[in-house]
Amino acid sequence: MDEREFIRDIMDDGTHDHIQEAMPREMGELAEFSGMARQLAGKVYRRTRKIKQHMMTCEYCLNRQMELGLLMPIEDFYTQGQEVGMGRLPKLHHMKN
Repeated sequence: MDEREFIRDIMDDGTHDHIQEAMPREMGELAEFSGMARQLAGKVYRRTRKIKQHMMTCEYCLNRQMELGLLMPIEDFYTQGQEVGMGRLPKLHHMKN
């Protein structure tokens, strides 16, 4: 995304060209800050995804979430799924640890 896409919501191309001529330093800084924000957002997304993946597979994290009431009991999850038409319960012979 370039600087024009970043500020498209607040000005059209003609206004953008005028501001670019009138305030080149500020527009350059804005483009630079936009790039930094995109880069940081990507880093935050990747780190958050890694943490969520860990929390979904770690025994300690899962137990803590259950103790705190952050996870829905599995019976309620399947009951809720059946109510909205998600299908049958999984067959136990397919479930392996």
